Amino acid sequence: MKLIYVCIATLFIAVSFIAFADQVEVTEIKDNKGGIYKTVELEEGGKFFHDRDYTITTIPKDFLGLTQVSTSADCPGGQDYRLTFNIDRPAYIYQAWDSRHTAPEDRGQDPKGWFTNGYTDTEEILMLDAPHAPTEYHIYKSNEPYPKGEVELLGIDEVIGDPVLMWTIFLEEGVLPVDPAGSLTTTWGEIKSDQ
Repeated sequence: MKLIYVCIATLFIAVSFIAFADQVEVTEIKDNKGGIYKTVELEEGGKFFHDRDYTITTIPKDFLGLTQVSTSADCPGGQDYRLTFNIDRPAYIYQAWDSRHTAPEDRGQDPKGWFTNGYTDTEEILMLDAPHAPTEYHIYKSNEPYPKGEVELLGIDEVIGDPVLMWTIFLEEGVLPVDPAGSLTTTWGEIKSDQ
């Protein structure tokens, strides 16, 4: 019976640790066009772009506190664009795109289909806000978490007549598929055999 209590306590501690885990750490952010990026916490009323005073509002509550890769308002674009950064754990990547322009899935992609096949529209929005006129940004989520290490986001056409992407990025810790050798059933079997 004591062993059961120990297992329950261990499970509770593990779940608590996951629930209160730190933000995804993003480092070494760079692109092949000289863009500037910063990491901040996604917060209601925070800055949408790191180089403008525009605020970010109407953030769905589940996204508050996530790590935001803050772009410049003039973030470069094009199908030859490449953005890379490192993450310290597996993470889902969200990209929020300006609703005033052609949706990203309807633009050119290099290689063709990388965004369409890898991301899904969450049907959630956030707002680029004052002192800018309120503008909806549609939020897309990666279908799978990216593994720990280097992430590369590939080229997508800039807005017609405008050489910038008009987007922001944020990340949420994800869980990669579990190795069966580390499953709870296997662990419980090992504990029982030690008695």
